Amino acid sequence: MTAEIVEHPEYATVCRTIDADHDHLVAHYQAHHLGVSKKYRGGEKLAATCVTFYVMRKGAQHARHLVPPFLDLAYKEGSHPRRIATDVCEILEQPVALSIRGGNAVFGADGEPGTVGLVFRQGDRDFLVTNAHVVTDPGVLPGPVTVRVPHSAVEIEGIVRRMDDLGAAEIRSDAALVEVALNAVAPGRFRGTDLILVGYGEIANNDPRRFFFVSKEFVHEARWAAWVPGGAQITVDGHDKIYASFHKLSVIVGQASPGNSGAVVFCLSKSGLVAVGLLFGGALAINEIWVFPIRRCLKQMGVDV
Repeated sequence: MTAEIVEHPEYATVCRTIDADHDHLVAHYQAHHLGVSKKYRGGEKLAATCVTFYVMRKGAQHARHLVPPFLDLAYKEGSHPRRIATDVCEILEQPVALSIRGGNAVFGADGEPGTVGLVFRQGDRDFLVTNAHVVTDPGVLPGPVTVRVPHSAVEIEGIVRRMDDLGAAEIRSDAALVEVALNAVAPGRFRGTDLILVGYGEIANNDPRRFFFVSKEFVHEARWAAWVPGGAQITVDGHDKIYASFHKLSVIVGQASPGNSGAVVFCLSKSGLVAVGLLFGGALAINEIWVFPIRRCLKQMGVDV
């Protein structure tokens, strides 16, 4: 009996399918990583959900084995004769952590710049959140942090109070919590910057909303592209690391560039702007950013949202 092709399976089922044979699929088909996305044909986005194989280059000359057109779905309650379509997407170059200035500049002790992603007041203390790889390099303890306020000579000193472990075998949050001087953060804003967030939310799979992030005083716009449940290699300050469990967003206004890492990704709600993600890297050649869920990052930092 021919297995039924399912165009709209539950995302949990697709993620289970990827997880069940992830390492073999990546190695056998020489994929950089796998994701859940909508299928494209001739540049047109289709309604069908698929398992996407992200490769450096397409074509038989670049792989030992061609990706099959379908994969068997792995159901929680057991085997069903059902399949899901696959797709292949070129990323052209190694994804990188975007660790240069964007928006408000934050500098680690090594002098490398990054981005202030989120600022807030908790009790009588002021904090900012950025990427762990912004405040230090893998394997190096963080030192003092300096925030440079736009359009002024003002610099604010900060101390890293908590950060994710960049030495972990698989990184699922890349965040650092930095305490800055009291009153450096005004309610909902940082030294007069006009990014005012009213709450926190989530990015859904196949989320239809418009997403935004601010970098170099330019408002970029992006759309949901895929969910990556398994590991993907990314270069962080010269170190190859495995990041997992993140969303991919396609930038449609502006250009993903070295300068975006640490930016908060937000969307519009009836009451204002809602933070949904922390940008940590991307595939620049295809204008794509990679984003961890903001609630997960803040939970890792011990921040109650």
